Amino acid sequence: MFKASDNKKSSPLRRKLALLSVIGLGMASVPVALAAPAQASVTSYACSVTPLKPIFAGFNSSGVKLVDYRIQVRCYSDRYVNITQQRWEEDDWPNGDDHLGTSYFSRHLNNASGYVTISNIRTLVDGEIGNEEVYHQIQWQEGTGGVWSPYTGWRYSASTSMSN
Repeated sequence: MFKASDNKKSSPLRRKLALLSVIGLGMASVPVALAAPAQASVTSYACSVTPLKPIFAGFNSSGVKLVDYRIQVRCYSDRYVNITQQRWEEDDWPNGDDHLGTSYFSRHLNNASGYVTISNIRTLVDGEIGNEEVYHQIQWQEGTGGVWSPYTGWRYSASTSMSN
């Protein structure tokens, strides 16, 4: 059998070999880890989509205030964009915000399109005493050649306070 002194001498060598094999495995996985996001970037997020702060848009024929929930879009490649927009009225705690509605938009844009602003004009809902604080949130997906990205997370606009 082995003497105790032989084990002590070979133990640091074994540790070094084990460490080198772990490092080798780690280095071999780096190209795979780096390559994974590149595949998703083929269709994901070649567009910039921004929910702009809602603005006053005049009055309807009944004299009710109108709000424009605008979305700014710019694509740097040829893309189709599907956008989901939810409109909200903000309430203080402990009351939750009130969902005012959902809209869907589809556009085909490219670099030559520049910045495109999508307007969604709606009546100002009178849901409380005092001013109404409104905002919207959006999420989108992009597609090209039949391949679609997943939907993004929600992006929120700033809130606007309007009197009724």
